[in-house]
Parts: sequence; structure tokens; C-alpha cells
Amino acid sequence: MSWKRAAIAGLALQALAAAPAMSAEPVERYVVQPGDTLYELGRRYFAGGDYRTVQRLNRVADPKRLQAGSQLKVPARLLKITPIEARVAGFRGAVTVTAGGRTLPVSTGMMLNEGAVVATGPNAFLRLDLPDGTHLSLPSQSRVRLGKMTMVEMTGVVRRDLEVQSGRLESAVTPLRNPRDSYTVRTPMSVSAVRGTEFRVAYDTQAERASTEVIEGLVAVSADRQGEDVAAAYGAVTTAAGVSAPISLAAAPNVANLGRVQDEQAVRFQISGPAAARGYHVRLAADAGFVEVLDETASDTPDLALGELPDGVYFLRLAAMDDNGLLGLPATYAFERRLNTLTTSAPVASRDGGLRRYKFRWQVGGAGERTYRLQLLRDGAEAPVVDEAGLTMQELTITDLPPGVYNWRVMSRTFAGGGYYEKWTPLERFEIGR
Repeated sequence: MSWKRAAIAGLALQALAAAPAMSAEPVERYVVQPGDTLYELGRRYFAGGDYRTVQRLNRVADPKRLQAGSQLKVPARLLKITPIEARVAGFRGAVTVTAGGRTLPVSTGMMLNEGAVVATGPNAFLRLDLPDGTHLSLPSQSRVRLGKMTMVEMTGVVRRDLEVQSGRLESAVTPLRNPRDSYTVRTPMSVSAVRGTEFRVAYDTQAERASTEVIEGLVAVSADRQGEDVAAAYGAVTTAAGVSAPISLAAAPNVANLGRVQDEQAVRFQISGPAAARGYHVRLAADAGFVEVLDETASDTPDLALGELPDGVYFLRLAAMDDNGLLGLPATYAFERRLNTLTTSAPVASRDGGLRRYKFRWQVGGAGERTYRLQLLRDGAEAPVVDEAGLTMQELTITDLPPGVYNWRVMSRTFAGGGYYEKWTPLERFEIGR
């Protein structure tokens, strides 16, 4: 060999030594089942039926003979993939989906594919269902992108990858069956990965801050190379500084007098605990599964006002917000709404000849058939001087009452929704002079 050829060969060897090693091609592993052949596997699971690449990679002598229980390495690029769709189960308010360069309003039953971006406006809500029973909920002012949503046909491995771009995403994940299945929720600051749990992920675009709150199960939260395993009833906050240590979530709030029928004009509740709550997140639904969400709001005080609602049974889900910006454990309550207002007017006195008449009147609101009962008591007495039941009119005139101080009240007995509801007004003071 001449010195020139030797020098060129030496340079080539140096270049090869300096070149980075080629990264290994991603592969899936398949456990051979009795009766499998490479021909049949290629036809069913490989793109273009390309079994020869798999044959060479695994050094299979006869594609018709595979040993049951052995493993085949299959390049991921060859495997047929089935897209997973998300179904719009329910929504409320202004909700849009952006896909294929177009932004459209959503509709119940709409199927959403990988790459779709869903967004909720003010006081809006969206519920998505996945084929395995996993539920996704987006409260108001949230924006989420559906990332990789696939199932590998050969192995059944399921991968779901979602990105919270702003707001909050709540996930109730059906336990994953395959160890290689994945369900991942990303934000620009963090990655939360689970195997079957209920958890929430939120991202604040202005503060550049992500939060993860675990209701059930275990969630691995990571950012860059640092991470934390967050157990049930704990949360974590992720910032540019990394992932915080797990933080205990606030206890579930209680509601006072929950068993009482909500019969006043406006529906109101008094929330109690936890003491250090910065506020409360409130969700109102017409069903126990919270598919038909009617309202989504926040309350800065324990005095929760929901306004006027039609008669029916409703479901309320509450969670307290702590000083870390983490939502606490949720509590769900059912309550009955049955409008049944009852108010009184001041008695009106009149004369008819020598008789003095006193007309007692009252007003009602709400559906149903009613009868009324009026009681009139002397001040300080326990037994009424007048006790008229079975009244059908909203007034009663009493004549020739002796002078003195009286207290009176009215009860309405309403038949509605297959049952009776009784309601008394407070005692009202009434005085007759001489």
C-alpha cells in the first residue's frame, strides 16, 4: 500500500471513530402465539405486509415456523396503527374545536381525532369520553390539544398524550391493562403520567406555572430531569425552578342543611371548611356523572349563590382552593329543588256596618296544588284563637277580633312531584287598638 492510500485509509478510520453512533430504530416486541406465521402477522399487522424486514431482523429461517412464546422485534414504523377518537359526551356554553385549520362549534356526539384543539369560553364546560371509559373534563377558560391518540393493532398498546395549553384538564382514567399503555398530560412546564387514576392538571400561562392534583392513584410528575411521585390527596406545583415536593390537598368542603329542599326564589348554600380555603370551585350538573353540566363557577366566600333553577334534582361538586393555587379533594352532593315561596302582606282592616273586618293575605310561587292553613295567636299564648285549615284561597277575613296584640302565620301544603311539601311563614305581629 502506498503512503497516500495509507493516509486516506487512516483519515477514514478516524472519521468513523469520531462519528456519533446511529440511534437504534424504535421497536415493539410481540410474543408469538401458537399458530402464528410471519406471513399471517405481516398481512394483519405490518404496513404493506412487509414481513421480510421482520424476518431479517429476528433471523427467522422459515417464516412459516415460529416458536410459540418467543419474542419478535418489530420496527415501530412497520406496525399498523388505529387512531383513537374522543367523543363529545356533553358541553355547555361556548366550546370550540380547531382541526384541519378550521375552528367549529362542538356538538354532542362529535368525534375528535389526534391534533384537535378544544377550548372552552367563560362559564363553559366540556366532557370528552374515550373508548375505554376514560373521562376528560375541561372547565371554563381551558384549552387542550389532543396529541398522540393511537392503538398498536399487533400488541394492543394504547397511547394517549394530551397537552394543557391553558386552564385545567380533569382526567378519570380507566386502569391501563398493558404495562406499556400510557396516559400522559403535558403542559409547557411539566409532564404527568399515570396508569389509572383520577387527577387534574392546570397551566397558568401568565405565571408560567403548572399544577397537578391527584384524587385517586399515583401520578409521576416530571420537569426536565427532575420529578416527583404524587400520591392520592396530594398535589405538586411546577415552575421554572422544578417540581415541588408533594403538598397535601385541602379537605373536601361540607354543605350546611343539605337535606333541606331548596324552595326559595334563589338557590343558596353555606359552605363550611376547610378553614384556610382561599375560595371554592363549584360545578352544578343535572346528572350524577356530571355529563350535563349546567354551571361552572368560583366563589370567594362560603356563601354560595346559584340563582334561580327549575324544579328537579341536581348535583353539586365542590373543591376548596388553597394558598398554593391547588384545588383540594372534591365533594359531591345531591339536592332537591322545589320552588315554594310563601310570603305575607300586612292585614287590612275595614268596617261593614257595625262589624270590624281584618283581611289576612299571602302570596305563593312555584308549581303544584296547594291548600293553606292560617293560625292566629294572642301574644304569649300557645293555643291559637283561630286555626283554619284546608283553605284554597290566598286570603281569609276574620271579624270582630277583641283589641290586643296577636301573632299570625300561614302554612302552605303543596302536592308536587308525587309528594307533599309543607312550609310555614314566620310569625307576624299584629295589633288591634281599642
